[in-house]
This record gives sequence, C-alpha cells and structure tokens, in this order.
Amino acid sequence: MLKWLEKIQPAVFIAFCILFMFHADIAKSETSVSYEIAAIEAKLDSNTLLYEIKGTTKPVYTVTERFSPFRIVVDIAGAFWAENLSSDTAQIPPNSFATLSLENLENQDPKIKRFVFKLTDSHDYEVTDTALGLQIAFAPATAGVENSQSGKLQGVTALQDFNVVSTPNSTTISIVSNRPIENYTVDTIGSGANKPPRMYIDIDNVAINELVREKRVGTSVAKIRVAPRGDGARIVFDSAEMELFKYSVAPSASGLDVVIDETGSKSTGNQGVEGGDTTLDKLITSSEELLSQDPEDIISKATSDKVASLEDDFSFSGYKKQRISVDFYKIDIHNVFRLFREITDLNIIIDEDVAGSLTLALNDVPWDFALDIILNLMDLKKEEKFNTIVIYPSKKEFLWPTRAEDNLAFEADIEVIQQEALIIEKTISQSKEVVMAKELIVKAQSLEQRQEYENAIMIYDKALELWPGNSKISNRMASLYLVNLGMNAKAVFYAKKTLAIDTQNRDASLYAAIGSANMQRISEANEYFTESISDNPPMKEALVSYAAFSENNGQNDAALTLIDKYHEYYGETIDTMIAKARILDKLGLGKDATQQYLSILASGFQLRPDLKKYIEGRLAAKDIK
Repeated sequence: MLKWLEKIQPAVFIAFCILFMFHADIAKSETSVSYEIAAIEAKLDSNTLLYEIKGTTKPVYTVTERFSPFRIVVDIAGAFWAENLSSDTAQIPPNSFATLSLENLENQDPKIKRFVFKLTDSHDYEVTDTALGLQIAFAPATAGVENSQSGKLQGVTALQDFNVVSTPNSTTISIVSNRPIENYTVDTIGSGANKPPRMYIDIDNVAINELVREKRVGTSVAKIRVAPRGDGARIVFDSAEMELFKYSVAPSASGLDVVIDETGSKSTGNQGVEGGDTTLDKLITSSEELLSQDPEDIISKATSDKVASLEDDFSFSGYKKQRISVDFYKIDIHNVFRLFREITDLNIIIDEDVAGSLTLALNDVPWDFALDIILNLMDLKKEEKFNTIVIYPSKKEFLWPTRAEDNLAFEADIEVIQQEALIIEKTISQSKEVVMAKELIVKAQSLEQRQEYENAIMIYDKALELWPGNSKISNRMASLYLVNLGMNAKAVFYAKKTLAIDTQNRDASLYAAIGSANMQRISEANEYFTESISDNPPMKEALVSYAAFSENNGQNDAALTLIDKYHEYYGETIDTMIAKARILDKLGLGKDATQQYLSILASGFQLRPDLKKYIEGRLAAKDIK
C-alpha cells in the first residue's frame, strides 16, 4: 500500500524550502524594508474576532498555515512597534477559539515580526490587505468571515477549482465558480531579474476557501497562484518562458475560461518561476519535458545523429537510452526513483529497506547510466524483467516469481487504479453505469501517473457517482486527498464513505485516523486507529502510525506497547528501534534506553552519520563508554 510517511516527509521539506527561499528573496531585494506598527485594534464580538494591524506604510508580508495544532502565521518584514505599543498591548481579548503568540525573527534580514494565531476547528479565518496594514478576521466556519467594511458575509460567490485541458495547440484553464463571474479585470506584469512575465486576473467579491493556493500547469503557463486581495482574489498565471504567452479570457457558465495559445511555445516546464523551484519541482519538470517530446522529432533527430553516435563513448559502453541531465542536492532517494519512473515508463519497485538522500549532478547522459551510478553510490542492485525494475540493497537476495499463483492477489489501496482486468466483476450482470465507471477509473489512473491529482480526483468522483457501492473508489480518493493533496477533511470524508460500504476496510480506518489526527481530533483519531490495528496480524503501517500518534500526544506507554507489537509480528527496523529508545528516554527509563541505543549500534543496520552521532551523543550524556 502507499507509504504515507515516506511521501509526507518530502512534501514537508518542499514546503519548508519554498518558505525559506521566499525569506531569502526578501533579504536580497528588500534589505531596507521597515514597517512601523502604529496601532493594533482587536474587536471581539460574541464568537467573531477582527484583528487589525495598522502602520505608516504598506507592509511586506506572508501568510502561511501550520498544523498539529492548526495555526495561521503572519510574517511582516522589517516590522517594529511604535513607542506606545508592545507585545503585551498587541494581544487579543480572551476567547474560546483563538490565541495569539508573537515572535521576533532577529536572524533574518530584514528582521521579521511573526504573529502566530492558534485556531480551533470551529472557526475559519480571512486575511485582508488594507492600504497601510492587515485585517485578520475570525468567524465560525459555517458562517464565513465577515467583511468589516461592508458588513456582508463573504462566500456568496466562491471559486472552487481549476480545470486544465491541454492540447498541442492550446491550453484551456477553467476557473470553476459556483455562479457566473461578472466583476473581474485582467492585466500583465513584465519580467524582471529571475522572474517571468505574468498575467493576472483580479476578481471582486469572491471567496477562495475551497481553492488550492498554487497549481502546477506545465505548459506555456508554469503555474497558477492564488492570493486574497481585499474582498476578492488575485489569480496569477506565471509564464514558463521569458516571454508572456498569448491568452484570452472569457466568462463561461461555470466561471471563467482562460485560453492559452501554445503554438510556438518552447517550454512545458516552469523555468525561471518567481521564488525559484524546489529540487523535486525541477525533477518533475525535467521528466515532463522528456515525455512531451514529439516521437517523430525524436526519430528524426536520432537518424540525423546516427553517424555521430558511433563515436559516442556511451554507445560503445552499452548505454544507449534517452539522455537526461540531473542535478540532485540532498534529495530523498525515493523522489529520485519517481523521476526515473516518469522518464522510462517502466514499473519501478523499491525495497522497503532502501533509504537515504543523494547529491549528484550529471549532464547529458543516458538515463540507464545515471541509474547505475546512483545504484553504485547507494550500494543497491537492480533486477529488470517484464517491463519492471526491482531495486533492493546489495546485501539482499531477490527471485522473480516463476508463475502467478493467483491473479487476484494485489494490494487493496491501489487496486482501484489498475487496468480494467484487475476490477473483479462478472461481466454478465454489469450495468451501463458500471461500464462507464470502469472507463473513468482507467482515465483517472492515467492522470495519476502524470501527477495530475486534482483532475484524477474529479474523475474518480464521477466514477463513484456511477458506481456508489464500490468502496475501492472512495478509498482511493481518501488516499489521494491525504497523501498527495494534504486535504485532511476530504480524506476523512471519503474514508468514512468507504467504511460505510465496507466496515472491515482497515486501510480506510487508517486514512480516517491520520486525517483526524492531523486536524487534532484526538478522540476520533484514537477510535479509527484502534480499528486500523484490529486485524490479526495488524497492518504494519497502522502500528507505526498509531505509535507515532500516541507519542506525539504524550501517550508514551501506549506508543511503546504498539512498537513492541510491531516487533512481535514484523521484527525490528532501524526506525522502530530508534522510536523505542526515544520513548524509553521520555519515560525516564534510562537503563532501558541505554540498552536500546547500544542494540541499535550493534544491530548491523546501516546508520546515517547524523543518526549515529545522535545516538553516541545520547550514550555520552548517560556516561556510557
């Protein structure tokens, strides 16, 4: 099944890199930024709160969300208090749904004043940019956030999604709304240093709570970004090239349609995008460029270069695959293999013991040559057969199965996205709706392979409408929402749908548990975690996840019991051994913790240098020689 922990870690790393680069960009281009906070007004009215920051100039700021617990973080560059203000006078009135803490990031240039609002699940928020400051409004989630200027509730018109349809000659980006969009303006911004030209649409009087804040497109439009603007929103379309794409904007029955002319486009990536790409973004972009090449162009070029290739050292050495250029810097090895999956169109299976990060730069080399270098560096081996590459540690053995004993044996959480032959159903009684649903499932699978998860979700949803009794579809949607889109509420919703159909689906119980835990619904998470480990034997992932959840919530005895149960059924891993040592430390069981750390060092598991240093440091602290 999908290993959510392995995928969440890179996602968190990417988000951190984006935030770091934004602050770095401020440091480079806005070193003289300063913002005097002249006044703070906090108005508490029953169960709503309006917090206003007023200054003497226009602020430079960012707004981000943090989780476990949920927080809204507002960073203002160069901010400082006026003489009559301080951190104490800037606090909010006591209430049951929001608290405020203030931080000064002195090591940033310019310095940053950080406002951290901790918010309960019962309320929603909206940040509005005023002329010389900011308004942060909090109101019950079911009512929407009230506009302090007009007194009218926001959310009458809501932007809900972006639909992207691309052909070789054009890309149509539909801004989906719950009603027609009438008040909007369109304008452009020229390119600057390391910044592409952009087109943007300002839409008045709309809510964007349901809309993703950033969506990658990968054609002449590199990506779309969304930000609140007054009582409306600004939608920015970043060009993938240093020349702005040709476009037209027109209202439609479901919102707005933006049509991009792709004739003459040179790029399908998002090179030169404002703020810079993360390493993973670059890898995905590189693979998209390779996969988007016209096969006839490739054949034509191969023919013209035939004589030259005879003199190429790679040709004589046996490496004749598609050429790629890669630049990895401390990237998780699993993300590297994701790139090769996109480039090669082969099935790539990674052994669970493969782990680590990689730094490597290669220019214009065959992909199989690059793969072999990576395998040598990471002490790995590969076996290739039946359009499939299996990668595993060199110390292990691997044997291909001689025949398929049972073609019904496949993992529950991915079976819904396999080819139609894997959906077990007697054809003699299939309805028209079921046949159509199966066709949609195959389309959704294709979208997933291209990492177009939002579009895949929409197709799965249509399939579920046609085939409401198929728990595999709803469970797949729960997995995508949780792992790939980070939408916990949606993941829990579809996991519950699955459990309503199939009460024994432990994968769905686990998805519901993780989503509930991420939203700090502790009691509900406990209930679903208990269900997820009720099989005999319990799922590996459920035991590990439940243990991590218990530890994070101070239930260290329960976490230790779960890890011991994992060891009883599946044996020890380096991660579970470290977790056990850490929990023993927390419980004050110094002797047992010391013995566990010594066991890790003697286990034979390959330890990263930083991990080994940490363990030795813990032993040194306990005066163990």
